[in-house]
Amino acid sequence: MKNNSIAFVTRIYTDENFDSGGIKLNFILLENLKRCGYKIDLFCNKIISNSKNICTAVYKLNEFESKKENYDCILSDKAFVASDITYIHDHSYPYRIKMMSGKFFHFFYKLFKNKHHRRRVREFLNTKQTLADCKKVIVSSSILKQDLIENYEVDKNKIEIIPPPIEKYKINREKNNIFTFGISALGFSRKGGYLTLFAINRLKKTKNKFKVIFIYKSNNLFVKFLIAFLGLNKYCEFIAQQQNMEKFYNSIDCLLMPSLIEPFGMVSTEALSTGCPVITAAHCGVSDYIKDGENGYLYNKNSSKELALAMLKMLETNQQKYDYMQKQSINSVQNLYTENFIKKYLSILNIK
Repeated sequence: MKNNSIAFVTRIYTDENFDSGGIKLNFILLENLKRCGYKIDLFCNKIISNSKNICTAVYKLNEFESKKENYDCILSDKAFVASDITYIHDHSYPYRIKMMSGKFFHFFYKLFKNKHHRRRVREFLNTKQTLADCKKVIVSSSILKQDLIENYEVDKNKIEIIPPPIEKYKINREKNNIFTFGISALGFSRKGGYLTLFAINRLKKTKNKFKVIFIYKSNNLFVKFLIAFLGLNKYCEFIAQQQNMEKFYNSIDCLLMPSLIEPFGMVSTEALSTGCPVITAAHCGVSDYIKDGENGYLYNKNSSKELALAMLKMLETNQQKYDYMQKQSINSVQNLYTENFIKKYLSILNIK
């Protein structure tokens, strides 16, 4: 019965309206594996849209144990079943506490052992055990690899780094009257929305002309209050979630990705492919591809001061240097298109 057959195991699968890079990655991977001749059966709890167009069969997650012997390869995300190949696109709970909560909150969680903390710890320990049983673990960045080594104690020799693929967007850059930053901030706090507002507050004192376009619903009353309180209205513009990200990238002069925690950050490499330089933190996974002063700027910690200084560098970049950065942005992601991504996966799956 086995004939290049894969069991793909996940909790949620969709083929449209992706609300995270990980969910989009699932679709791209399965679509291309099918194109390469694999028979794919999907095991999941929730299916959205036309998933059967890609998969040979779709099963409930609880059916996996009785059918897993029928496959040449078991491929899973998030490491909740033992697999031949697991890919991880989220940081561990200890790393998240370190980056987003700080030592005080970690102490608070341990002291009171609240339900949220206990559930997270259980998930972390289960993932740690599952990863120990996997043959190969794929991650998107060197920062995520180091997290797996330090916190999940995964053998570094079985970790492969394959960054997420990017679409081939058209380069059709718009000319703005004032320098325009853009940020995708649907998860406003985690994506660095508040950090950006405080950076704008610092930057407005330099008298530079600029604005920041936020992809974020503008009905958050606290965000509205903060902008009004800090006097940032003329610097901020809010737009809805974009169906056409190509147009968004071409309409801005620099993408901001000031996430408090980010295993990779596909928006950054997508922006680079259109010739849009990127400012991001050194702890974000995409920093593997950002060369300071070449295709963007890096800053070192979750600090509005550090972010503002990086934005100021961009604002003070002359036209000749900016044109160079645009070219370098495009060149820096030439190996990230989907065909190369799939080739790397196929080499691990050992398809001839």
